[in-house]
Amino acid sequence: MTPISRLFAILSLASAAAAGAPFYMNGLPNMDSGNEMTSRIQAEDFTLNEAMTLTGVRFWAFYYTDLAAGYLGTVEWTIHEGGGGQPGTALFFGLATPTVSSGASNCCDGIPALLEFALPDVPLASGTYWLALHNGPVTGTGDENFYWQTTAANATASGLEQATPFGSSSWTNTNLEHAFELDGAAPSASAIGEIPEPGTFYLAGFAVLALVLRRLHC
Repeated sequence: MTPISRLFAILSLASAAAAGAPFYMNGLPNMDSGNEMTSRIQAEDFTLNEAMTLTGVRFWAFYYTDLAAGYLGTVEWTIHEGGGGQPGTALFFGLATPTVSSGASNCCDGIPALLEFALPDVPLASGTYWLALHNGPVTGTGDENFYWQTTAANATASGLEQATPFGSSSWTNTNLEHAFELDGAAPSASAIGEIPEPGTFYLAGFAVLALVLRRLHC
């Protein structure tokens, strides 16, 4: 990679962090399986190595319209504390109306779907958390044949699910990983005192770019 291309790669990363881009990726769908997320709450863990502000969620699913209602139009989401290997205290939660587009994977003869929704700013310190998702409000407990798609096994803990009635402390290991990404950005310098504002990256980057260009023309 040339010095200029390396510099533009750095600037692109700075721009993505400033705008709120995917910063946690659990994996793309592997066209293998899924877990029903209406009769159960499905949860996956994620770890932050530094403080971040979550701004959005993206996950892959599939459903069968000939068997049941499928997607109910909303998703109830919760961010839980790590809780020692399972979802702990609920820190943030809400009911979102995702944007739905054609998914990247047609699993199990179902209809694939990619669902994306914005979060209110969710500030989190470094550490492990759980993202829990449910098709529609958690008051709905029927099996709608709407499945969170799996991804390849990775170093994180396997997904957990909580069957009806909801609210118990019992979570069951699905032994599967699920496909999702999180959007977000680093907190401002005023929040943690050490991370410079995005503009600092740009000013420093353009200064280096000017120096590189001068050397190339010498």
